[in-house]
Amino acid sequence: MISQKNFRFACVGALLGAIPLSATQRPATTADALASVSHPAVTPTTTLAAGLPLRVEIDQRYRMRVGQPVEGHLIDPVYSVDHVVLPANTPIYGKISSLKPAPGHARLWEWINGGFTPLNQPVLQFDSIQLPDGARLPIGATASERTAKLIKMSTVQKKPSHLERAKQALHAKIESTKHMIEGLLHPQGHSDRLRQILYGQLPYHPQDIWPGTQYDADLTQPLALPDPQASHLLPLTPPQGSIPPGTIDARLATPLSSATSKVDAPVEAILTQPYLAPDKEHVLLPEGTQMVGSVTEAKPARVLGRNGVLRFTFRQVKLPSGALERVHAQISAVEGQKGQNITVDSEGGAHANADKGKVAAPLALGLMAGDATVDPPSGQGTGLAQSNGFGLAARILSVVFLNPVAVQGFAYYAVGQSITKRWLVRGHDVVFPRDTRMEMSIANR
Repeated sequence: MISQKNFRFACVGALLGAIPLSATQRPATTADALASVSHPAVTPTTTLAAGLPLRVEIDQRYRMRVGQPVEGHLIDPVYSVDHVVLPANTPIYGKISSLKPAPGHARLWEWINGGFTPLNQPVLQFDSIQLPDGARLPIGATASERTAKLIKMSTVQKKPSHLERAKQALHAKIESTKHMIEGLLHPQGHSDRLRQILYGQLPYHPQDIWPGTQYDADLTQPLALPDPQASHLLPLTPPQGSIPPGTIDARLATPLSSATSKVDAPVEAILTQPYLAPDKEHVLLPEGTQMVGSVTEAKPARVLGRNGVLRFTFRQVKLPSGALERVHAQISAVEGQKGQNITVDSEGGAHANADKGKVAAPLALGLMAGDATVDPPSGQGTGLAQSNGFGLAARILSVVFLNPVAVQGFAYYAVGQSITKRWLVRGHDVVFPRDTRMEMSIANR
């Protein structure tokens, strides 16, 4: 027997089952729910590995103190496989995180030149970068100053005579003194360059980071960047037995020095730009490819101004698959550190040379010292020009007292200082720190 209540439920169910439901009345299934959601387009990304150096140039002058915010821009583009992901002039932001003492030899020569400022070198920490679309992306990068400039393979040129170089050095010394005097008389119009010259003459001065100072900022952690071209890469076609001739841009992964490197020591470098096939439609060696080579010659610097020599070459390329491909590549240009006066010869060897003015500078200073002896200073202008060797202190004493003996003493002090620095002490070593940029020529052999 069916109860009256159950009979009523059965009649209602039969009636509902007889009425067809429209599409809008059907219960939504899981597939319907997923289909009704519009998925936003996902931008592909590229990840830059930790340790990758970013080349940064500072935009304005900053006082050297911990916590000082700084701004700069990239001076070299950053590549991923075959295209740029961070173009040159990309703004980058950070601060001075710490100060470390300058090397001992730099402080020593500062004292000899009459400067007693406790020299420091700033360590910068960059924490954000501005993408082309204006968005700020957080990063982590620690930076150290670089003083190198790119030096091309040297060409044979006629050298001026010792007398001509002495005249040039004397003219440069006079012009430098005139600029310094003009800066003292008209401080409101001087440039940062003039301020640097003045600081170099003061016994104690503030320490600044100057506009145009460059840094290598190494990423301390991987950096993920939006990269719309990540899914449209040129095809990678590994070289089959030979790499066509051309020029490779790379950076050293192994620090080198003519003082410590040994012959046959391994050397590694990393490509900073992709190396394309001649048709520009295929990538032979993507950015980040490793090059393997060795030191072929290393001669340390010695006393009496004898300078170092360093030569190395690359014989293998490590492909992304891990296979090794033979190559013959030698440097045609390399970044040389400030003060080393490096040249690159036709065989890819790097030589540290004597300071510019090795003969001319002592000769010019000797002429000025001799002039102070034969013709003692008769006015403040003459005293300013003849007194050298101990910065602004020597010139102030010469102007205030105009004592011939003092002027002559400072003049001969400058001669002795110049001869010692250029002829007697140890010469320059060839030093290439980690991340030194190079251009290398690939040849068929």
